[in-house]
Amino acid sequence: MPTTKLINAGPTKAFFVKMLTRDIELADAILDLLDNCVDGVVRELKRTAVVPTNGKPYKGFKAEITAGPTKFEIVDNCGGIPQDIAEKSAFMLGRPDITKDSDIETVGMYGIGMKRAMFKMGRHSVVKSQPTTGPYKVVITPEWLVDEPSDDGEEKDPWKLDLVPERTKLGENGTRITVPELYDEISRQFDDNKSAFLADLEKEISRHYSLIMEKGFTVTLNGTPIKPVSLTLLSPDEFGVEDDPTIEPYVFVGQISGVNVELAVGFYRPLATEGELEDEEFVASSRDNAGWTVICNDRVVLYNDKTFKTGWGTKGVTPGYHNQFISIRGIVSFRSKDSMALPLNTTKRGLATDSLLYQAVIEYMRAGLKHFTSFTNKWKKQEEETTALFRSLSQRSLSQIVVKARKTKLSVIRNHPGIQQYVPSLPKPELQQKPKRICFAAEKADIVLVAEYYFDDADYDRTEVGKRWFDESLKRAKRGN
Repeated sequence: MPTTKLINAGPTKAFFVKMLTRDIELADAILDLLDNCVDGVVRELKRTAVVPTNGKPYKGFKAEITAGPTKFEIVDNCGGIPQDIAEKSAFMLGRPDITKDSDIETVGMYGIGMKRAMFKMGRHSVVKSQPTTGPYKVVITPEWLVDEPSDDGEEKDPWKLDLVPERTKLGENGTRITVPELYDEISRQFDDNKSAFLADLEKEISRHYSLIMEKGFTVTLNGTPIKPVSLTLLSPDEFGVEDDPTIEPYVFVGQISGVNVELAVGFYRPLATEGELEDEEFVASSRDNAGWTVICNDRVVLYNDKTFKTGWGTKGVTPGYHNQFISIRGIVSFRSKDSMALPLNTTKRGLATDSLLYQAVIEYMRAGLKHFTSFTNKWKKQEEETTALFRSLSQRSLSQIVVKARKTKLSVIRNHPGIQQYVPSLPKPELQQKPKRICFAAEKADIVLVAEYYFDDADYDRTEVGKRWFDESLKRAKRGN
């Protein structure tokens, strides 16, 4: 009778690594490493039972990125990888226990981020980590990436790595990941003389970790601290003052499918005047500040989006984005200890727009958005008359707005217990005969000449220059000369 033999049906490391890194962009791979740093902070805060009271839970924690043509390195002080976790799962290509970290808010999903990032950049990586139990080192060599039989002809386990105790300590408990030999295409992207990648990476970090950096976390890139972008809305000191209606954001809070959701939409600046909207430089510099920002467990996964993904121009409820809405901004935050419940795609840098959770929330996003697109339509060609309405408002974060809204008039949504919203009564223009608008083009040199003549300033606001010219001409016309 034939003898049954076992045959090898497992994947080769070379194939697995190639497919693992094929569809991820370099920036996303690096952001995965930063995600691990932040998740480390969350675990460290749980381990030490520290309860921040100043709204800065990440204060004192940092990540320092060094990226150049010859080396990539990221160093953090976020507690390190516990050695038992390193031995059991941290270096596996995939998470063996999907319930890991089920008691804290992270964005870890598949357990491949660190390895995928290292493999994306080069064939040689060194991980040195220092948890409370002391430092150790794990090295991934080019030889490890090749499946080879042992010298005695017996096949060895091709997936094992050596974990070596270290005598030299890091400055603080944390992790240092080094890729000392970069692929040529990666080396080129880390060279400022050949690529704009690092400048783009700085923008990505300033956006994706804006909330975390506002809460105290520090990120440097090649020695330069990265500043977070602003994620605020204009809001009054008190909501729902009936005798003095003003501009307030729409607010929604609740728990859906076990995920805590907070949402606010309104204005981040006064309405843009017609003169500003005709200024190409103004539009170019301001357009990126409008739209919806989506946050999952403090990470920004979509920044100032103005497409159907966030409710613009869909279902006949809201118009598509155009520059008339350049002052509108919305922010929505999802929080859960189950990262798989968040509306994240596999890269964690975009939305799973087909998730039932997101489909439920986007209805309220549309409702809030419609409130402010309608406001701009009602005040069209009278934008300057709304300027006074904005003077008493202050820039506030989503959490600050929600706190103020909870203190006033959040109302429960019918048939949805546990879900509340605040729908503001926005000021309306008085019914009156609107003045007619005069619009014309002129040579730049002529505009400069008139501006210098009336205001002694060649760069004076063009709207004011045109108005002054008209006023002076009107006076002459009334005098009959």
